Amino acid sequence: MKNSDEMRTLVPKKTPKRGYGGRSAEQLTQERYDRLMSSALELFGTEGYLPTTVEKLCRHAKVTTRHFYEHFADREAILIAIFEQILQQTKQVVLQEIINPELALEQRLLAGIRAFLEQHLQDVRRLKITTQEVLGVSQRVEVVRHAVISEFAALIEQYLAVLVAAQKIPPRNYKVLAFGLVGAMHELQIAWLHQQVPQTVESLVADMDFLIQAMLVGVATSS
Repeated sequence: MKNSDEMRTLVPKKTPKRGYGGRSAEQLTQERYDRLMSSALELFGTEGYLPTTVEKLCRHAKVTTRHFYEHFADREAILIAIFEQILQQTKQVVLQEIINPELALEQRLLAGIRAFLEQHLQDVRRLKITTQEVLGVSQRVEVVRHAVISEFAALIEQYLAVLVAAQKIPPRNYKVLAFGLVGAMHELQIAWLHQQVPQTVESLVADMDFLIQAMLVGVATSS
């Protein structure tokens, strides 16, 4: 029968992951992930998804392909990750305006649209990834894209429900309108890229203000 000291010697000790340059292994892992995501934003948003190989991403991020595959299953996975990151960041700034108590209810949708446009038009890489580079890649990417679109439509539906509760507009199912607004914002960004619409956020917001006010007045007076 082995005593307790002998038993302890038989239990393998976990060796902590070693870091480098005063940073822990976990910090280094996070830094590599952040560099890969930054490279995905830069390369997918400038050169495009198709020409950007895993090797090119790794060279840009200064990581090895082994480190890449520690974080992402394949190139599609990092495209999905950067797409979701961009639009989750955008959703947060839009949400802040939609629930901003310092704004009148009728002003909040326009404020959200302004926040959305500022997030994307001031960094065209974000715009290109979310409106062009994710299209037609695969069914897996399309599922993610539709899920994100649905999140934004749900946010608009919730805003309209608040207007209904405040008796600003009549009660009804506004799902079609919500998806229509999300689709319109997608096409507006593409038109902006092709210089088919005003090129400043202020001009776009002014035009959207006219359309939103006309929409709300029309909805409020409809039977």
